[in-house]
Amino acid sequence: MATAGVSGHWRQDSAELLYPAMAVFLTAIVLFGFSHTIPLDLSTPDFPLLLVAHGMVFFAWMALFIAQPILAMRGSLALHRRLGWAGAAIATAMVVLACAAILFALWSDSLPGFYPPGLFLLRGAMGVVTFAGLVIAAITCRRRSAWHKRLMLCATIVVIAPGLERALPVPIMGPAWFYTVDLVILAIAAVGPAFDLVRQKRIHPAYFSGVGAILAGQISVDLLLPSPLTPALVRFALGH
Repeated sequence: MATAGVSGHWRQDSAELLYPAMAVFLTAIVLFGFSHTIPLDLSTPDFPLLLVAHGMVFFAWMALFIAQPILAMRGSLALHRRLGWAGAAIATAMVVLACAAILFALWSDSLPGFYPPGLFLLRGAMGVVTFAGLVIAAITCRRRSAWHKRLMLCATIVVIAPGLERALPVPIMGPAWFYTVDLVILAIAAVGPAFDLVRQKRIHPAYFSGVGAILAGQISVDLLLPSPLTPALVRFALGH
């Protein structure tokens, strides 16, 4: 993500500014969304430690996602790589804790009011699968920076969904609110390809994989939601 000989200096390449800018933008969405719920949650004496850990690991990921492109732009590649392995550990913890949080919400009947159990389970599970797949692909492509940074961007766009759902007026958007959320996520995911198109007159193939994975996950939820499999999965998750 940075050429040799630029250590300690900002690269004079405006294209690289996309990644820290998007990192800050995505983090702002999440902070704004959860600012509506975190104060009340933390004031609850018996708020589950599982959800506290889940939130802390998630925000560690967002902080790292802001730091990494800045380090790359400054040419601090050795530190960027070392933190990259920390990022892999954080991503693993995110997957484990997200799965645990999804099951906990179902078991404790503490879903957000606008979420039917089947939709909550499908969107949560598909988000975890898509995030994990894109992070694994990005790590595999870590020596191909053009692929790596685009796949990491797409992976992080996936996990802003809970924050976005709280940032938008979902409770008054009607029963098809999740289509609006999906469209907003796709619009955000389209920023990278559009930037490539303007800067390079072509879209990097990494975005076909990354944005395609996001879209495939959304379509999968839409197809599974009305099927008999969904209530069966909910019953299985509840141990019934």
